[in-house]
Amino acid sequence: MNHRMSRLAVRCFYKLVAKRLHYRVPGARELRGWCARRICEDVRLPVTINPQVDLPPSLRMERHAGIGQGTQFLGLGRVTLGAHLTMGPRCLFITGDHPIPKAGGHFRDHAPVHADIVVEEDVFLGARVTVLPGVTIGRGAAVGAGSVVTKDVAAETVVAGNPARVIRARAK
Repeated sequence: MNHRMSRLAVRCFYKLVAKRLHYRVPGARELRGWCARRICEDVRLPVTINPQVDLPPSLRMERHAGIGQGTQFLGLGRVTLGAHLTMGPRCLFITGDHPIPKAGGHFRDHAPVHADIVVEEDVFLGARVTVLPGVTIGRGAAVGAGSVVTKDVAAETVVAGNPARVIRARAK
């Protein structure tokens, strides 16, 4: 079996079996990590991938990064998740956007654009955080639950809201 076929077989196995396994099933996290290493661009084990996560081929994960249950990745851009990332459930990473035409213009006449998302090391993302295209979340940052991150987040800061705003710097 060639490499392309084996990748397809692993993707099918992941979608049909591995992504559905309850987190309490012994070995489920390790199995999802093994699949991710073969499906995604670059995954450095060990990682934690909770149930109900569709894995995009352009995903990159560093060691000990975690993806929350039901998290989604939309668009054609790359998502890079740094080491020791802690993520709540149902986060949304959107790497595609559509430019808004000038008055009288048509959306159909403009191609969508894609921009990568980078989440650096030791970041916390609360439940249902949405990260929009082109955003970088700096090392040690924390993003409150339900926030919509539209702009870069500086290292060691706490942000929350829609759109996400700086709440405070992390205390030393």
